[in-house]
Order: sequence, then structure tokens, then C-alpha cells
Amino acid sequence: MRKIISFLIVVIIIAGLAFYFTYGREYILSLDDNKIYEIKNQKTIDMKTLDECKFYNKGIVTYNNQKISHLDYENNTVWENENQIFVDRIFIADDYIYMCLDNSIEIINKNNQSYVVTEIAGKIINVSRENNRTYIITEQKDGQNSLYMLNENNEVIVENKKFNDMITGVSISDKSEGYCTTTLKFTNRKPLNSLMFNLMDDVELWNNKIENEIIVETKIINNNVLVLGTENVYFYNPSGKLMWKNSNYNNIKDFTIDLKNDELFILYEKDEKLELMCYNFDGKVKNIYKVLNNVKRIRIYGNKIFAYSENMIYLLHDNNVDKLFEVSNEQIMDFYVENSNIYVLLKGKLIKGQIS
Repeated sequence: MRKIISFLIVVIIIAGLAFYFTYGREYILSLDDNKIYEIKNQKTIDMKTLDECKFYNKGIVTYNNQKISHLDYENNTVWENENQIFVDRIFIADDYIYMCLDNSIEIINKNNQSYVVTEIAGKIINVSRENNRTYIITEQKDGQNSLYMLNENNEVIVENKKFNDMITGVSISDKSEGYCTTTLKFTNRKPLNSLMFNLMDDVELWNNKIENEIIVETKIINNNVLVLGTENVYFYNPSGKLMWKNSNYNNIKDFTIDLKNDELFILYEKDEKLELMCYNFDGKVKNIYKVLNNVKRIRIYGNKIFAYSENMIYLLHDNNVDKLFEVSNEQIMDFYVENSNIYVLLKGKLIKGQIS
């Protein structure tokens, strides 16, 4: 009798495992498909914000053209930086703050330590940081654009490299001492883009032209170059050879590149409706998400896809769009997600909660 019972238990276990691997995982995934996410345990904290504010170094940086304050999530002041003169423009990139002055730039790190770069000529129109290097685009009095680049020690390694055409994008390689620059001009009212891959010592490795559309983003990935245009998506190998090209829909609203999962997300308008298309780096479409028409931007945190506007935040999962947050008479200035914790920044307020 005991042998029969043991045999029946083994049979039941085997049958259960077979059912799980055949139907169980799909059933569990279907439960997740039907799950509705929301923000729980919301807490509102009053914040001492200035004209602009965004998330920075496990807290918030808020600033105007004369003062910068770094606050933690409880509205405590971590540090303040105040100038006697007005700053032209301020850029935030990674753990650095860039204060643009006349023909110079003051760089402030997360500990409020500053470093001034005085070798900058012209009006600074863009500053960004990628792979421990900083690039600076300036406009000269003659209308030309110039490119500067700083290394991890804020030393100038590319100085006043001039371009006759307007610089529309720069991407810095994480695998070599190289960078990619895109420029734009109009010939007979038609756009002509130049795509150039250079080494830091000003040696040009390759140069390609893209006509009849405008390049909106370039990204170097293992020395390959991914290019997003208004009409097509391109992928070039390290020698500048075009590996694939996919037609794009018109009226791109936003895009983001997820390097962790080798994916490109493009938010576009199709037949007066919004869709979010996900490409892999082989040029194949992995997924298409339906998105509500009031969405303006997209953002990736971990494995979560967020679509948002000035007053709403949605979470996209499978074929579902869940509204996480909404305000009526206020504007969402920034939001940040870490694991299941979400922080939403309004003017003078911080809302904290958990996504579940």
C-alpha cells in the first residue's frame, strides 16, 4: 500500500511539473498582463525649489541664473553655490553641473567642488557628458560652430575644432578614443547631414552623407554607430559601412536608447495615433506598444517603460497602459525611479511612493 501511495505522489508531482511547464508559465504571465500597477504609500514633502529643478545625485538640484542648491529628499540643504554675477546657461549631466559664462565654463561636481575651463571661445550653446568625457558646442561670431572636448580630469583634449555647418549631435565612444559628430546644412532647401567618426587626435576614420532628412540622434555602440533620422534608422559598423537601414514613420515625438538590453525605442505618430516601437540593434522590431495620444516623452528605468506628459505618468507593460500619476493644475518637472520606488518632482513639492 505504501509503495502505491509513493507511486501516486510521484505521478502527481510529474504531472504537476508537466502542466506548469506546458501551461503554468503562460498562466502566470497572463496574470501579470492583467495586473494594474499604481503608486502606493504616497508621501508629499514641501521643497525649497528655485526656477528650475531636477533629480541629481540621490537628491534634487534646483537653480536660477545666480544660485544653485542641492537638496536631499527630505528638503535638507546638502550644499549651496551662489555667484556674484549672472550665469548665461546651466546644464546638468551625470554628476556634474556646468555653469556657462562668457568664454569660460565653471564645472561643479556632486561635492560642490568647482573647476573653471577658460579656453572656451564663443557662446556656449550645448554641454553634455558621456563615458567620462564632456563635449561643449559653441557658436562663434562668424556663425561657425566649434567643438571642445574634456577628458575625465576636465582637461581639454579637443580644442576649438571648427565646423562650417551646424553641429546637431555628438556621441563619444566607450571602446576607443573616438567620437562621432553630425552636422547639418541645407542645399536647395533640402537637408544634407554629414556623419563623421574621428579620433581624439583629429584623425578622421570615416565620413558619410545622409540626404533628404534630418538626423536627430547618433549613438556609438561598441564602435558601431546607430543613427536615428526623421525618415530612417541606420546602423554603421566601425569602418563606416552601412549594415542595415529601416524606414521610419514621420513625426517622431521622442526616442530613447536602452544600452543594457540593446534596444532602441521610438515614439511616433501614425494615423493620428501614437505608437512606441522597439528595435533591437540588428534592426528587427521586437515590440510595438499602443500609447495614449496625450503622451509626449518616454523614459526607461531598469526593465520598466514609462510614457509621460506635463501632468501624467504611465507605465507600459505588455499590451497595457497603466496610469501611475496625474496632476491637474501643476506641472511635472521631473521624475525618477529606483527599483520600485518612484519620486515625482513638482514646483515646490516632492511626491514619494512605491510602484506595485
